[in-house]
Amino acid sequence: MKNLSLADTLAIIEEGSLVLLYLSMPNCSVCHAVQPRIKQMFEDTDLPMLALDAFEVPEVAGTFQVMTAPAILVFYQGKEVHRQARFIDFDRLQTIIQNYQAITEPTNYTDLFTN
Repeated sequence: MKNLSLADTLAIIEEGSLVLLYLSMPNCSVCHAVQPRIKQMFEDTDLPMLALDAFEVPEVAGTFQVMTAPAILVFYQGKEVHRQARFIDFDRLQTIIQNYQAITEPTNYTDLFTN
């Protein structure tokens, strides 16, 4: 998991097709237990995993509207498509990531609604 600045994180989210963002706090015991498991779940994939510490970067709470830690946000084509906070359902998260990774091309909404 890469620890980047907020600006760099936002740029990667906008550029990336699928991105996982992990938000944590330094004094959060749940955060310290969840992060290694998330890393292990997706270590064999090319999924960009970013991490931000809400204590070091206080703007995180307002930018991503997060009120508790840990929080996992999944972005697809620059848009948030999934969010889990505090209590993480690892199986559901893995299924969602796998489903988005299985998408091979962006959705063309013009074609979708003209037929």
